[in-house]
Amino acid sequence: MSRRRTALLTATVLAAGLPVATTALGAPTSCGSDIHGPALAFKPRVYVDKVRPGGEPVSVIAQDGSINVSSHGGTTHLYKDPNSLAAGAKDVASTYENQTLNWRSTDNGKSWKYVGLAGQGSGPHSATSTGFSDPDYAIDAGGRIYNTEIDLANVSVYSSGDDGQTYSRGNPEVTSGDRPWLTGGKKDEAYLYVNTGQQIFRTADGGVTWTLQSQGNSAGPDAKMYLDPKNPNGLIGPHNPQGVAISADQGKTWKAYDGAKIDKTVDFFGAVAVDKAGNVYRAGAGGYGGPTDKKVGDGSVTFNAFNRKSLAWGDPVTLPVPAGDMLWPWVVAGDDGKVAVAWLQRFNKDPRAFYMMVAATENAHGTMATCSNGSKMFIPSRWTVVNASKTPVHIGEICLNGTNCNASADFPAGDRRLGDFYTINYDKNGALFVVGADTTQLASGEVPRPTSLPIFIGTSKSPTMTKPMKVRATKASCGANPLC
Repeated sequence: MSRRRTALLTATVLAAGLPVATTALGAPTSCGSDIHGPALAFKPRVYVDKVRPGGEPVSVIAQDGSINVSSHGGTTHLYKDPNSLAAGAKDVASTYENQTLNWRSTDNGKSWKYVGLAGQGSGPHSATSTGFSDPDYAIDAGGRIYNTEIDLANVSVYSSGDDGQTYSRGNPEVTSGDRPWLTGGKKDEAYLYVNTGQQIFRTADGGVTWTLQSQGNSAGPDAKMYLDPKNPNGLIGPHNPQGVAISADQGKTWKAYDGAKIDKTVDFFGAVAVDKAGNVYRAGAGGYGGPTDKKVGDGSVTFNAFNRKSLAWGDPVTLPVPAGDMLWPWVVAGDDGKVAVAWLQRFNKDPRAFYMMVAATENAHGTMATCSNGSKMFIPSRWTVVNASKTPVHIGEICLNGTNCNASADFPAGDRRLGDFYTINYDKNGALFVVGADTTQLASGEVPRPTSLPIFIGTSKSPTMTKPMKVRATKASCGANPLC
């Protein structure tokens, strides 16, 4: 090819705004071809309990490596069809304690034990705590596990000093309000965020007493907070609808950074995560508009990373998901750049069937790759997307109106048995798992059960989100000792 022809072609490419390779024409420039999404596959679901309800489940890994799962007590997660209530009334009545529910697994999710008072296999978990809904776990550096529950009139925090075998310590009323979230800090330190009034409390004595740090801060978080790996007194949380809130002083003051530019999302709590290097991420999953939404296939899952140096969001990434409608994103982060996102989804082929989906990446904030010609190019995060549940966890409608769903005279349209989210986490070996709710098991008479059931789905292939934990021996049981 002549120099004149080469020059003319180069000028044409530049005028079109296209990149020019510095290698010989016709020789492709390889940039980031070795960067792929990680291997990811899930095992069959395990029913944590085949009687007790499982809406809005959360999980925490104890320092002995056991997996602890907690769910909503079911009172406001009922399917109100009289036939279902009649068929399942015995199960609901026999397990209800006006408390959230706890289970523990010591074999990595293969089997589960319900945790009642003093470690019994039934009954309430604590003598001095009450509240049927809104569980959320946290663990402090000393290994104390905290959980929370509400009756709206009270926000209670109870805790375990023996790796989740018992919950002998409980503060019956830290404050009042709706939707509490917990964050573990140093030994005997934890934070409590309450959505009502944006209240933030801190304990330094293992949950016995709590001090109000701030409330009603417009720059503050509006859901679950996380510790800041870059600051021992720092906290990070979502700032809706498109941002993150960061505190450097134990939640007393906050700065908000909006502009994540994630696409439409259907969530109530802001899907944010922080990796161990301090990188902050936010995800969105949307498209499902509730029982009246008959248009399927316009959903998306988007993701973005926040740069702690420039204090700015990057360019959002749209995940390579199958066509459908999405809702309820949840994010978990491990070591630098290792992130997974979970969401619920329906597909075009059957708009009434909902599945638990998961995506994972090992370069969540992107990678600067060296091309074959020696130049550098930024490669956005690469993802693997899988259907974790394989078969539906729910068939029917999903109500998105919170507790107002219970007032619906249309029972299918008011179905809120799944709650408002499901969650993803990783185990002692750094392998991903999800915990969720399942409504596909029918009651006697082949009618829908009045509540969902809790499920655990582990992985057969997973990115190693963190290096394996250095587990210690399980602590001696505390029994009913509140000082333990």
